[in-house]
Amino acid sequence: MIWFFERKDARLLYEIRRQADGDDYELVVTFPDGRQEVEKFEDAHALIERSQRLQDALRAQGWAPPAPAPRGVSAQ
Repeated sequence: MIWFFERKDARLLYEIRRQADGDDYELVVTFPDGRQEVEKFEDAHALIERSQRLQDALRAQGWAPPAPAPRGVSAQ
């Protein structure tokens, strides 16, 4: 699952995914400059809690999900 956040002209995203070489989970944050941070989790509950804290922290820093495009206008 991928979440997008925007602040002014910058876009940040984070993804929750299964580890490619195992049964654990990863939370991957991709910053506007392309840098990535990866956190690994064995426990899905801990991952969900971390995801919620991350969303709260991003919102507190002024990041917000992108506004939906007006009806009849396609995203470019």
